[in-house]
Order: sequence, then C-alpha cells, then structure tokens
Amino acid sequence: MPSEIRSAISAGKRPKPAERRQMVRILVDEMRRFELCPTRAQCLTVCQKIVREYPNSFGDKFPSGLLIGGGYTSLLLQVKARVENVNHESSIVCHRAKPNTGCKRGPTDIYGCVRFEPQLPSEETADTIETKRQRLVDIYSREGNAGVEKEEVRKLMETSFCLLRQQINSTPAPSVEEISSLWPYLFHQMSICAHFQLLTDIDAVNAFEMSIKECGKAILESFRNGSKNEKMKTVLSQADNTEMAHLLINLLLSHFQEHEDGLVLHADVAASSSDVEKTLNLPGSPRLILLG
Repeated sequence: MPSEIRSAISAGKRPKPAERRQMVRILVDEMRRFELCPTRAQCLTVCQKIVREYPNSFGDKFPSGLLIGGGYTSLLLQVKARVENVNHESSIVCHRAKPNTGCKRGPTDIYGCVRFEPQLPSEETADTIETKRQRLVDIYSREGNAGVEKEEVRKLMETSFCLLRQQINSTPAPSVEEISSLWPYLFHQMSICAHFQLLTDIDAVNAFEMSIKECGKAILESFRNGSKNEKMKTVLSQADNTEMAHLLINLLLSHFQEHEDGLVLHADVAASSSDVEKTLNLPGSPRLILLG
C-alpha cells in the first residue's frame, strides 16, 4: 500500500482523492488475483471490512462525524467501477449462474448489463422472433395501451428481447420514434422495467424503493445539517408534506441549482399518454412525467 495511504491511516485522516484512487486500483488488482470478476457482494464485503477498521480514513460521514449508513457506499462505488473498467478494457467475459435457475447470464463487464445482446433462444429462429414482434404490434393496434397487462404480451416481450436488443444496439442507432413504432409496448412502465431487469438482472422499481428506504433519511439529514442555498431551504420547509423520493430529487436539483423541469414534468393524475402529448410542451430530451 502506498506510503501516503499508510500515513493517512496512522494519523486517522482521509487520504487525498488521488491517493485514494491509487489505493482502489491496488485493491482491485489484489482482488482480481483470486477472482477476475468480483461480484458486488464480494466488493461489499471488502469495503465493509476496510471501513470498519479505518472509519476515519474511508468512512462516509456527516459533518457531525457520524457515519452515513454503513459508511462504505462511496468506496464500494469506486471499487465496483474500477472492476468494471478493468474488465471492460481487457474484454474479460464473466458468466454467473442466475440464482435458482442455473440459467447463464451474459457478460458482466458491459457496465452492469448482463444480457447486452443475447443470442436467439434455442427453440427460436429469426423468423419466429420477428413473427412474435409483429404479433405484439397487432395486439397494440387492436387493444392499445390496455394490452400491456396481458400475459401474452409479457411473454412475447420476454421471448423477443434478443431481437429488441439487436435493434437498439444496431449502427446507426435507431431513433426513439423508430423503436416505438416497432415495439409499442416497450414504452410503458411495466414493459420498460421488465426490459431493464432482463438487461441487468436488477428490479429497478424495487431497487429504487429499497434505496430510498435504506438511505433516504440519511441523505435528508445530510442536507439538513450541511450548507443550504435558499432554494434548498424552501424545499426542506415542505419536507413533511412531500413524498420522500420526490423530496430527495428536489433537494438534489436545488443543491446543483438545476431547474425541476429539466428532469421532471407534472401532469394530471388521470392523464393518458395522448393527453400528456397534447397538454405538455414535451422537449426533445427525456423527462420523468409525474402524474398527480
């Protein structure tokens, strides 16, 4: 370990950012001697141990000195990012069995994607997959948005996932409008979340809710105890009447002095997609549209 890191640890001080990055590189190199593609769980175990032993040097803390959550989040993010970067550069492909199924996942070195562009299922051909895509378009033409909840649609979207990924990854990249015309059900919350889960093995909604539950109060407390601009003070004054996720987004926007409409647009709680298109001036770049 570099002498600067050892000195910082001995003095109970935080190492400089450059020294910390160097330590992370050395740490990942050592981990990869035993496991070329350390999982997040393995990285977490290492980071937790480091923070437990050297909280003053590597722990995430409030200004008061208390640890934020477990204190290991920033170190874990650095370590995991380094693992992904090293594996991406060396083109190492790691396959891990999906829990309880034995089903092989895809490369884990493509920045979190485990099925970036999967092969056709063994029982399918290019023609049968295209037929299923056309079946989805046919259902949409007859049933519209209501069809998204049909079990048939869910299964067809899952089976044709490989074709969708192939088209999304094609060069030149297709426009959102082109993808929408070919895959009309993709642009619904249920389908896009299912697509993301197939792509990354992460349940986005559940992960977000768990993150808010586990870290929301700590983040809020950090903003309350830290320096605040006027906009942040206004947002914090409404904390008791604001849902936690929305509150945290507003705080982050205020902290970085960004406008809310750069990320979030509001629409009536009963508005349909067509209503939103008619009533809102939708920008060219993506936005979150909150109903209510």
